[in-house]
Amino acid sequence: MRIFTRSLKTQFIEAFTLLILLSSCFLAAITGREASSEARYERGLLLTNRVQSLAKALDQSMWFWIKEVDTLRHTVGLIGGDMKKLSIAVNRLQDTMPAFAWIGLMNPQGKVFVATDGVLEGTDLSICAIFRQGKNGLFVGDVRKASLLAQLLPHPENGPLKFVDISMPIGEGELKDWVLVAHLSWAWAREVEEFILSGEGSDTNTKIMVLGADGSVILGGDNNEKPLALPLLQELEHSTSAWAVETWPDGIAYLTAAVSCTGFKDYDGLQWSVVARQSLDAAYEPVRRLVARILVAGLLLAVLFALVAGYIAQRTIAPLKALTAAADRLSRGESVTIPRNRGIREIEVLSASLSTLVENLTRTEKDRNRIQHTAERDALTGLLNRHGLAARIEEAMPSLMQNQGLVELLYMDLDGFKPINDAHGHHVGDAVLTILGQRLTRCLRKDDVLVRLGGDEFLALLGHTRGTPDILRTINRIREDVGAPISIDGLMLRIGISIGHATWHCANESVEDALKRADSELYMAKRMSKASQEVL
Repeated sequence: MRIFTRSLKTQFIEAFTLLILLSSCFLAAITGREASSEARYERGLLLTNRVQSLAKALDQSMWFWIKEVDTLRHTVGLIGGDMKKLSIAVNRLQDTMPAFAWIGLMNPQGKVFVATDGVLEGTDLSICAIFRQGKNGLFVGDVRKASLLAQLLPHPENGPLKFVDISMPIGEGELKDWVLVAHLSWAWAREVEEFILSGEGSDTNTKIMVLGADGSVILGGDNNEKPLALPLLQELEHSTSAWAVETWPDGIAYLTAAVSCTGFKDYDGLQWSVVARQSLDAAYEPVRRLVARILVAGLLLAVLFALVAGYIAQRTIAPLKALTAAADRLSRGESVTIPRNRGIREIEVLSASLSTLVENLTRTEKDRNRIQHTAERDALTGLLNRHGLAARIEEAMPSLMQNQGLVELLYMDLDGFKPINDAHGHHVGDAVLTILGQRLTRCLRKDDVLVRLGGDEFLALLGHTRGTPDILRTINRIREDVGAPISIDGLMLRIGISIGHATWHCANESVEDALKRADSELYMAKRMSKASQEVL
C-alpha cells in the first residue's frame, strides 16, 4: 500500500508540475514572438531616426562649406585682377578652414592662375568637370580618387584621398568669367567620420557607414571594402529612408537602416546614403531577458505547485489509509468497525472553507493595495504623487544612508502646456500629460523614481546605488523625447520642458531644502528659455 500511496502522490506532483511548465513555455513562446516583432519594429525606427539625423548633419555640413566658398567668390569679385591680393585671400581661407585642401582660381580658358601654396598654378584643367560645369553655376562633385592632387598635397594616411569638389563662376567684376574651385580634403572626411562614429547613442553593436551613389563605402568602413549591394538600398530609389533585417556580405543578418542624403536648402546633395546596422543579438536582448524571466517564474511556480500537489495527494489518500488499516486488523480477526467514508466530505468542506478563506484574504489584500495605490498614485498618469514620494523616500532612507547618500533631483515643468489645454480642452491636456508621463518613464533607469507633483510639474529622483547617473545625457534625452511631436485626435502638438537640477545630500539636508534648490534651478532655466525666445 505504501507503494500505491507514493505512486498516487507522485502522479499528483507530476501532473501539476507538467501543467505549469507547459503553460510557462507556451506563454514564453507567444510572448517572445510578439515581443520580438515589436522590438524589431521599435529598434528599426530608432535606428532609422538616428541615421536620418546623421544624414541631415552631413548635408548641413556640406551646405556650410558651399556657403564658405560662395563668400570667397564675392570677395574675389570685389578684389578684381590683383593676383597678389587674390593669393592672400585664398590662402587666408585655407588657413581659417583647414578642411579645404586646395583652393584655386581659373581663367576663362581653364588655366589655374592663383592657388593655395602655389599648387597646380599654371596647370590647364579645362578638361576637368570642376571647370566645365563650374562655369555654368554651382557644381558639387564626389571625386574621392584625385590622383593629381594626391601627388602634390600632404596626406597622413595610407588610403586613397577622399575629396569633394566645389566650383562656381565668379559672376561679377572683371573676373566675371573666371571659375573658383575648392577641394574638401581627407581632414573634412575624417571629421565627419569621427562625428558619425562617436555620436550620441553609438555602441559597439552598431556600425554606421556613408555610401556613395554606386554603393561604395566612403566613410565608416575599410578602404578596401567592396561596394554594398543590399536590397534595402534599392528602396531608397522610391523613399528617403527604409529599414529591414538584411543579410550582409559576411553572411550575418543585421537590423539595417538606410537614409538617402537629399541635400539641404539650395544644395541638392551628392546622392550619398547613410547606412547603419545593428546585431540582432543586441536588438533582441530585451526580449530574451523577458522570456528568461517568464521561464524562471514558471519554474518557481512549478516547484510551488508540486509542493501543493503533494499536500493535496497526502490529504486525499488519508481515508484510504484508514480503510486499509481497518481491513488489515479485520484480516487478523480483530473486531473493528469499518469507518464511514466521511473523510472525502470533510476534505471537501475543508477545501471549500480554505478556498473561501483564501478568497477573503485575497480580496482584503487587493482592497488594501487598491487603497494604498489610490493614495500614493496619480489618478491620471499612474505615477507616484506627493504622498507616494514621501512614502518612497521614508522607505529608501536607510538604504541611502548606507550607500553614498546622494540623489540627483530633476524638477521639470512643461513649456507650452497651458495654451494647449486652454485651446483644445482638458481631455487633450490629460492625454498629453499621460503620453509625456510614459516618455519620461522611458528616459529613466529602472530604479529611478518619477513623480507627478501636480499640474504639469514632474520630479525625477536618480539614485547612486547602481553607479553615478549621467545627468547631462539624461536631461538631453528627456528634452528630445518630450519635444517629439504628439499626435492626439488628429492634432500634431509639441511640448517643451524646463529642467532644474540639484544634488540632494541625504545626510546633510532635508529633501524639502533640496527640492527648493531644484525649484530655483528650474526657475532660472525657464527665465533663460524665455529670454532666449525673446531674443529669437
